[in-house]
Amino acid sequence: MLRALSLFALMALAGLPTPAWAQDAGDAVKQPAAGAGILRGAAEAGLGGPQSVGPQLQEDAAQRETLSRRPGVDAFFDPAEASLERLREISGLQVGLDYQAVYQAATDSLTEETQASSGSARLFGKWQLLGGESANPGSLVFLLEQRHELWNELTPAQLGSDVGYLGITGTTFSDNGASLTTLYWEQALMEGNAGFVAGRIDPTDYIDILGYANQRTTFLNLSSLVNPSIALPDPGFGFGVGAMLTDQFFVKGLVSDANGSLTDVSFFPGGDEVFTYGEFGWTPAREDRFLTNVHVGAWHVDERVEAGVPESQGIVVSANITIDDVLMPFVRAGWSDGEAPFYKTAISGGFIYYFPNYRDLMGFAAAWNEPAASGLADQTTLEAFYRYQFSDNIAITADAQLLLNPALNPDEDQIAVFGLRARVDL
Repeated sequence: MLRALSLFALMALAGLPTPAWAQDAGDAVKQPAAGAGILRGAAEAGLGGPQSVGPQLQEDAAQRETLSRRPGVDAFFDPAEASLERLREISGLQVGLDYQAVYQAATDSLTEETQASSGSARLFGKWQLLGGESANPGSLVFLLEQRHELWNELTPAQLGSDVGYLGITGTTFSDNGASLTTLYWEQALMEGNAGFVAGRIDPTDYIDILGYANQRTTFLNLSSLVNPSIALPDPGFGFGVGAMLTDQFFVKGLVSDANGSLTDVSFFPGGDEVFTYGEFGWTPAREDRFLTNVHVGAWHVDERVEAGVPESQGIVVSANITIDDVLMPFVRAGWSDGEAPFYKTAISGGFIYYFPNYRDLMGFAAAWNEPAASGLADQTTLEAFYRYQFSDNIAITADAQLLLNPALNPDEDQIAVFGLRARVDL
């Protein structure tokens, strides 16, 4: 634990101009933003959810316009940010870079391993090549990442199974190495009220989206972030489309490779087995789709013959609202038929709260899940986090999870998992 804390401190302090520490936060010239209101601009940056490339770029940029605790630290990153902005102005290419590190420790394990850590370096961007200043731009979107071990052979993505928990305590924080996670064309239509994506996509960016869900900035547990009753495939080739039917009602649909893989970028390597998803929902306005959103979705995945995974299908119902741009309660429910997903029934709810001045963030989620495999006990997950926005570019998050009645470890009534996450972005 001490090693983790030391690393995060070093990340936060690297390159800091010493005289700037004397500056008071009140010296900052930026004005405070209204917390979750930043998500309005992010919602219009593409079809995907907050964790997808376009919205993440927009959210990171908006963060730099908020009041900062550490203007001196911000100044260290200013030259790089200015260079990236000039690149965008000249070429239409918007680029983001970030590095994230996660450390988790469990109170019990089926093995001798109770600690896990992982890092992820990402280069992501959106290159507008069509549409100029029109409302219907066309862009090439990409995400390259390198996921790796840190101090432990075990990663947060693996910790759950080691402690006997049916699920993932550190979503996406694995050691898959280098990967081309996404590479697709995104095209806006109908004055921005419709659009499509086509290419190598991550289905989680477009399925059952609520505005709080981003494993890089909010929760870590899979059951807090998505509905695990959906048999979500890994990134693969596919097509997605969405449209506002009216000012408030929308539809979405997606078809993707059911055998998607982070490490295999082949075109449908397992054959023509596909995952399909359709959704109908309501939001007060297009720009508010992250802040307030009610939708129902249905999905189906073909039998994966080579992988030995049966055909499955299910439905989901989800909603979130935002109160005064600072408080966002949410709820999710899903039911499935078949053994492809983790669970046949999954119900979760919670809230996040934005502290307006410096955009600190806290959240709580509770999830009850009924495993799809027979003979396993129902499982309950509680998670709480606090994200401290150290500066515009650096955030440190403390996370605690309580795993009640872990389905794969019937000898334990509860297991606690404590974690730290650090993120540095440009």
